Amino acid sequence: MRSSNYLRQAKRRQNRGVDSDNIGFMPNDKIVGKETLASLMDATVTSVERWIRDGMPVAQRGDNLQDWVFDLPAVKKWYQETIE
Repeated sequence: MRSSNYLRQAKRRQNRGVDSDNIGFMPNDKIVGKETLASLMDATVTSVERWIRDGMPVAQRGDNLQDWVFDLPAVKKWYQETIE
């Protein structure tokens, strides 16, 4: 039996390129929070944290008082470059 992560990745591979660049945001939009980014990228918060360690661009690092801020176009560009 395959794990749910395997199935999620298979679904993402199947749908990649169909409409991955058009998710309803303007090019200069900033995304606040790891949870929001994970939801938009169809990933888990753990994956987002791993991407941050791997060099994903971050507009503002978060802590106990401030939220994380991500530049969605920069993240998507980085994600496409690391996949290929």
